[in-house]
Amino acid sequence: MRRVLGSIFVLTLLVAAGYSQTFRGAINGTVNDPSGAMVSGANVRATNTGTGVTLSTTTTSDGQFAFQDIPPGLYTVSATASGFTTTTLNNVEVVVGQIHTLAVQLKIGQATTAVEVTESPVALDTTTQTQSMTLPSDVVQNVPLNGRDFTQLISIEPGFGGYNVGGFGSLNGTRPNQINWQIDGVDNNDFWHNIPAVNQGG
Repeated sequence: MRRVLGSIFVLTLLVAAGYSQTFRGAINGTVNDPSGAMVSGANVRATNTGTGVTLSTTTTSDGQFAFQDIPPGLYTVSATASGFTTTTLNNVEVVVGQIHTLAVQLKIGQATTAVEVTESPVALDTTTQTQSMTLPSDVVQNVPLNGRDFTQLISIEPGFGGYNVGGFGSLNGTRPNQINWQIDGVDNNDFWHNIPAVNQGG
């Protein structure tokens, strides 16, 4: 009986962990040479400009790379390979629930030569179907809310319907307990009811 209960508990934790990993962001893309051919084995690094944390990976045989489930924020992405210069893309923005797709083009030359590019925000995300909404802190602080219940702000999201006080309501036809709440990127969900753990009921 204890083994069964232990297995159920571990399975519950794994499901919860897998569920929470969805609500971050990602960067993926390809690395190619000036002729457009994909470059395999290129070293790609992504550095969070806010925290200084750097992730690294190597492109696949078809020149693809990916950084999955990374915290939201601005990143600097650089790619280099033997016989090519280092290409750096600045201001790569990672948004919750979205994938930022890059096409990194290397130039022939010495690795000591660097090419820097300023990346623009994603105009249209064609990779993921996840819908998310991020509210800046100044909006939460300055907008008058009844009882200072921040969950009322979900009513301005397209596709919302129902009673928005206390985190209840429907978004695009989903159940209220299928909405994932985060504060500054930190999970804010009641483990039992999956409603906002902070400021419950307003």
